[in-house]
Amino acid sequence: MARRHARSIVALLCLAAVHTRVSAQDADRNVLETIADGVKSVISEDSASLLTMATALALVASPFDETLTYSASCSTFLKTSFEGWARVAGQEWVLGSGALATYLIARATDHPKLSAVGGDLMQAQVVAGATTFVLKHAIRRPRPDGEARSFPSGHAAGTFAAATVVQRHYGLKGAVPAYTLAVLISGARMQANSHYATDLIAGATIGILAGRAATFELGGRRVMLAPAVTESGGLMLSGSMR
Repeated sequence: MARRHARSIVALLCLAAVHTRVSAQDADRNVLETIADGVKSVISEDSASLLTMATALALVASPFDETLTYSASCSTFLKTSFEGWARVAGQEWVLGSGALATYLIARATDHPKLSAVGGDLMQAQVVAGATTFVLKHAIRRPRPDGEARSFPSGHAAGTFAAATVVQRHYGLKGAVPAYTLAVLISGARMQANSHYATDLIAGATIGILAGRAATFELGGRRVMLAPAVTESGGLMLSGSMR
């Protein structure tokens, strides 16, 4: 059922992309043209450092993939905290519906700023969804629970894409709650025994790049993430905004 919803929403977003016009900065271009320009901008200017850091983090996490997922899936606290809402909140049809609703309501109520946010959210979800769909079917990594197509995580890609759009439009006040929610929803996928840590890292990276592609004209504010080792020998993710 969820997959049918996802396909329906993606189709709806594509139709919206063909027929809607982006207000403000891109009034003379449709959404698909804006996506193409955004992807080019990210590829040419803004992806190398993020990809390098994500690769380094994935290499560090890879030997512990099974252990981390097993520990998370056995945690009663995490199951009680995340089961249900986190799984639903990160699904493609929920994120796509939210993006489309934001755009349509803002247009109907004449809120240009919110309309631009909604348009960028739609673009980011299209890019993130299309990228993860292709990679999932090309790589076909089994999930921890035995099901197919684990890599990369669609939940992580979609939530981090949305969080990046929010951060680019609203700065730190939007980044903190948006990225916190993205981390929680993504982490819940390990608790559900549906993904490995490296799936989440790849999905989050795709999502951030998709969000940047959708908002390339707002590129003055960026969130920088990097792996770091704690004094006790553990692994942590540090970040900064500039």
